[in-house]
Amino acid sequence: MTEPRQIRSVALYAPLGSFSADHGPAAFAPAFCRAIKASLTGLLFNIEANSPPSQHARSLAEAEQESRDRDAANAANADRLAQLCTAQGVTARTVTTIDHSRGLIGCVADHARVHDALVIGSVRNGILGDRMMAENLLFETGRPVIVVPAAQAPEFTGSRIVAGWDNTRTSARALGDALSLLPDLAEVVLVTMGDEKAIHSSLDDAGLVAALSARGLSARVEHRALGGRKIGDALQDAAIELDADLLVMGGCGHSRLRDFFLGGATMGVLDAPRLPILLSH
Repeated sequence: MTEPRQIRSVALYAPLGSFSADHGPAAFAPAFCRAIKASLTGLLFNIEANSPPSQHARSLAEAEQESRDRDAANAANADRLAQLCTAQGVTARTVTTIDHSRGLIGCVADHARVHDALVIGSVRNGILGDRMMAENLLFETGRPVIVVPAAQAPEFTGSRIVAGWDNTRTSARALGDALSLLPDLAEVVLVTMGDEKAIHSSLDDAGLVAALSARGLSARVEHRALGGRKIGDALQDAAIELDADLLVMGGCGHSRLRDFFLGGATMGVLDAPRLPILLSH
């Protein structure tokens, strides 16, 4: 008898400089994959490979040694990620070579598009930092992006989500992505912010609950007030209060003269995530 095909796959972006095996995206991703029965592809790039030598490198030989040390550290990160995945029973592979013809964002996006989700951090660590990458990849990949706090513990069950709900295309897309990703999801709480904007729908709360309950889920709708908070903060407060494993949100933005202007909720959670947040656009 053949083994069932593993149909879920997740990409992790954790470059040299922000990789940690103890907390944050690289520590979280194996536990996430175990919970959703997925394989993991670690995109572990040494994005400092072409950086100028540090002020400590006083000669060409020292600069070359710095480069070799960075490559060795990145290889060690790949080994450590493999160990974390083995401990969780997760099939994993790593990619450490950047296709420079596509650029860093293009290369990561190419990989992410053939996976079910991308796990990434949001630390501002340089001009190609995780925060900037997360913002661009949200709009480039067509896949959900899971933004993980730097201090996130390496654990995930995936049984309860809080979804920010305003009956828009992006909130529906995010909820659908989460429902598809989480096979053991048991409870969904739709949270609306009553003083943020009017929600126009032919479905009342009972209709929303009935639709989700028909999928075998425990569901409810909660209406919250901003109370002077930014909407991203208010949604995170609600998710933490409700002990959610994941906050699910539509990632909003529009293009003007090739520049992205993010919606307030999206900007808020990218700037300061306090729990894992699934964003879809």
